[in-house]
Order: sequence, then structure tokens, then C-alpha cells
Amino acid sequence: MIRNLARKNRNNIYELRIEIWDLFLLYSNRKSKIANLKSESGFTLIEIGIAIFILGVGLISMLTIFPIGVDSMKKVTQYSNAALLTESAISDLRSNDIVSIVGTLTAGQSYTYPDINDINQDMQFVDSYGTTTHAQYSWQAVVENVTTDKNLVRAQIAIFRNFNSAQFGTGMATFTTSNDGVSSVSAFPSWLTSKHYIRATDDSSDKFWYRIDTIGTSTSTITLEGNFLGTGGAGLTFSTTKDIIDIYETMFSKR
Repeated sequence: MIRNLARKNRNNIYELRIEIWDLFLLYSNRKSKIANLKSESGFTLIEIGIAIFILGVGLISMLTIFPIGVDSMKKVTQYSNAALLTESAISDLRSNDIVSIVGTLTAGQSYTYPDINDINQDMQFVDSYGTTTHAQYSWQAVVENVTTDKNLVRAQIAIFRNFNSAQFGTGMATFTTSNDGVSSVSAFPSWLTSKHYIRATDDSSDKFWYRIDTIGTSTSTITLEGNFLGTGGAGLTFSTTKDIIDIYETMFSKR
């Protein structure tokens, strides 16, 4: 019996040792996990600052590109509308037999349509309500005979954005026949750039618009994309406008 008790005590002590060892291992594992958690360092203020800086640069870039995209879409829409509106203007010129109208005028001179005596007269396109009260676009045609028999007419159709003569820039300059340069420009409107158009308003033989290629404010000159085809002269009054969306040219023959 004494042997049995001794054996039982030894077993209990052995089991107790095992339990103590298990507790030690469990405690060691928990401690190591805590230590590992403590070893995982968080973001420092420098790292957070760098992240915010990179994010700010990205947002600024997006905000910078966004207006450019909107402006590009606006221009594409305007050009598309201008192309469609030009077809309407051409139909108007055909239906009014522009060749016969021009044929009754002095040969070799260009005129503005619809009013040959008013260079600032325009034709407004109707809006969705069938009126011109809130029309966004208008047009004007410059026409001239190109043959002695007056059976062929050259027409330049300008599509305007809310055409208004008050939005013109005017001045004095020297226009040279068959030359792409305009010299002695007296004034440059602040908004005038290479994408705008110019014409000599008091040159009775040429009322066509010419697209500006470059502007030399220091030399008082304007370079045109094409030659000036009028009679030219020194000290002619000119007009420029930023309201022209685009210009189209075509020919009409006698019916």
C-alpha cells in the first residue's frame, strides 16, 4: 500500500510538472506575441507627410487637367456645331440665289451677306424654340465674283458665337497686296492671339477674313496664314474678332 501511494505521488508530481511546463510554454508564447506586436512599428510623421504630399500632387494634377479637358470638349462641340450650321448657311445662300445677287453688283469687289452695305450685319440661327432671341450662333458670308461672266461666286462663311460688333477689336494698319504680312499695326487688343481673324474693313475690294499666324507686338506686325488678296494700302482700318468659331469657303455657280 505504501508503494502504491508513493507511485501515485510520483505520478501526481510528474503530472504537475507537465502542467507547470505547459503553463510556462503558454506564457512564453503569449509574451512573444506581445513582443512581436510591439516590434511592428507604425507610420512616422515623416512618412505620413510624404504620403500627403504625393496625394496632393496627384490631386493638383487632376484638377489642372480637368479644366483643359472641359475646354477641349467645348471646342470640339463648337466646331461640330459650326460644321452643321455652315450647311444651313449654304442652303440659305442657294435658296436666295446668291450668284444672281452678286452678279448685279460691281465685279471684282467682295460684299457681306445678308446686307452688302453693312459689314457688321449678321444672320442669327434660330434656337430650339424657332426664334433668334436666345440664339447661340450667327453667321455672315463674304461673297465675290471670280469670273468675268459673273457665273461663279466665291463665298466665305464665318460662324460666330453671339456675333456682336461691340466685341470687335479695331485699329489702323498697312495691308500689302499678295503678301502675308500686315505692318504698322496701331493697336493690338489684349485678347488677340494667333487663332483669331482680321480683315481690312475700309478696303472696298476685299471683305474676307484672314486667319492670323503670328503677332509681333514689338514690331507692330501681324503675319497671316495666307496672302492678303485685296488692293491693300497704308493706314487702312481693320477689325479683329474673337467670336469667330471657324470659317468655311465654297463656290457657287449659276443655276
